[in-house]
Amino acid sequence: MANILITGAAGGIGQELVQRALARSDTVVAVVRKAADASSFRPSPRLHVVAMDVSDTASVERGFEEADQKLGEARLDAVVNAAALSIPGAIELTSVREFEQIFNTNTLGSLRVLKAALPRLRGHGGRLVLVTSLWGRASGPLLGAYCASKHAIESLADTARRETAGMKVHIIVAEPGVVKTDMYTNQVAETEGLIGEMSPAQNALYGALYRRYRKLVASSGGQAITAAQCAAGIEKALFARRPRVRYRIGMDSRFVCFLAWLLPDRWMDAVMGGSLNNRPLPADYEKR
Repeated sequence: MANILITGAAGGIGQELVQRALARSDTVVAVVRKAADASSFRPSPRLHVVAMDVSDTASVERGFEEADQKLGEARLDAVVNAAALSIPGAIELTSVREFEQIFNTNTLGSLRVLKAALPRLRGHGGRLVLVTSLWGRASGPLLGAYCASKHAIESLADTARRETAGMKVHIIVAEPGVVKTDMYTNQVAETEGLIGEMSPAQNALYGALYRRYRKLVASSGGQAITAAQCAAGIEKALFARRPRVRYRIGMDSRFVCFLAWLLPDRWMDAVMGGSLNNRPLPADYEKR
């Protein structure tokens, strides 16, 4: 039995990890952003729900202190940071404020959790699993802010792992492919809304790309892995005797990450463009 802290526990991957951990008789600190989200869990003597916003440094510090109090003398064995935010949009049309919002939750949120977790995991082989994505190794159209935030987490993990060598702590990255969660399925409606907000000039440049992206998301749900399948992959990182530094979860993650490593940049551009049937501007665009 292990003592595990899991962020993003109110839904999706995080919630699945909590339920599976309780079924194993682990003690779980389930981190939710809003205190009201505690009502989504059935009471259990091995479950402690803590309200903590990973986008706020003081909140993360208070949350980990509360987790210490809940666990008492028991040490923390593992931390999984599954909290994340994604807003689709072309870089040119996405505001800097939205980039800041995504980076503050995804990248700086991971940094805050990493800094709080290290002192509690160090020295006894504790494990920190940072959940990124296949988009932490590749970059796709209309996912610029999300991809950039996840790439940055990968770099933070690599740096921290090298800085803590010999300190008896494992820093691991989980790279799921597309996972069937609300964050993914909501992008159909979000993209539709963004199309409706475009000016005629923006629509001429990006409208077709947004519509193809919306269609791709709507049609690829059957190929996405479930939150349970993703959680099972993360558990390999938590319990493997000799954990790897990266776990690619899902066939799409393994395939796209391999292509990103293998192909020249222009070839990878063609692969990504082909996935959306992307086409150049019409020859008479400047005359419109």
